[in-house]
Amino acid sequence: GGFSLLKDDDNVEVGLTPNQQMRINNGTTHQPRSNAIGASSLEMQAHAALDSCNGLPWKHLTLLYILAGSAFITALVAVNKTPETEATMSGAEIYSKAACPWGDLTWGDAVFEFEGHHYQIIGSKDAEISWRQATMDANSRCYGGQPGYLANIDSEDENDYLYAKLNKKKDFNSNTMDAWIGATDMRNEGVFSWIGPKHLVNGVKFWEGDENGQAIDGRYTNWAFNSNTGAQTEPNSNGEEDCVEMRGGGGHWNDKNCYQPNEFFIVEFGTPATDH
Repeated sequence: GGFSLLKDDDNVEVGLTPNQQMRINNGTTHQPRSNAIGASSLEMQAHAALDSCNGLPWKHLTLLYILAGSAFITALVAVNKTPETEATMSGAEIYSKAACPWGDLTWGDAVFEFEGHHYQIIGSKDAEISWRQATMDANSRCYGGQPGYLANIDSEDENDYLYAKLNKKKDFNSNTMDAWIGATDMRNEGVFSWIGPKHLVNGVKFWEGDENGQAIDGRYTNWAFNSNTGAQTEPNSNGEEDCVEMRGGGGHWNDKNCYQPNEFFIVEFGTPATDH
């Protein structure tokens, strides 16, 4: 399809019905096609467009074709560019771009590192933060292309490090304040799991039962205990304490009602050590 140069006596049929066929004589005057009897609205618009071009010099029409062709080629290049770029990205880069499209979002709080993992201590003495609020806040943060989540703790060294950082946080009072971490038994009462990347619903299970229960697959735990007898006293959930906090007095863990407030919470970035 396209225009071709015509002699004075050449005729062109433009694909109309027999009643709408007409002759286009180069350089001659004829009745506008938009007045053709029986033409549809779309045909009339097409005819009007052809009529508007009929009187143009051929060099102008040629220029229009060149511009249209250039625009088409430019569009093809632009469409094909994105897939080629994404095809060269690694899986980790694609995940990072999707999870943290705006780059690092730490909201001004310091980020610190321990054995390749990155953390933040968030809160203040006047804050009243539920576990769910802490979870949503943590998920809104990004660092190094990795989204945040409430800390998953897998070793005594990691727990001790985070507790030391918590105690150094401005306004934190170890005698009266605690901090949320990323453990819960909301999914299955009495079975505690770490909630984090790739495990937002079905977490990594680490404890089953009450204070007399047992660790799953030998995973690390640090439940609170009676300082006089040494007997473990947590978790002692009765169905209303489904979220876990790190207590200010010693860094031990306690299950607590998810909607009761804490002043602080601990955020982690990247793949947790519990993901094994």
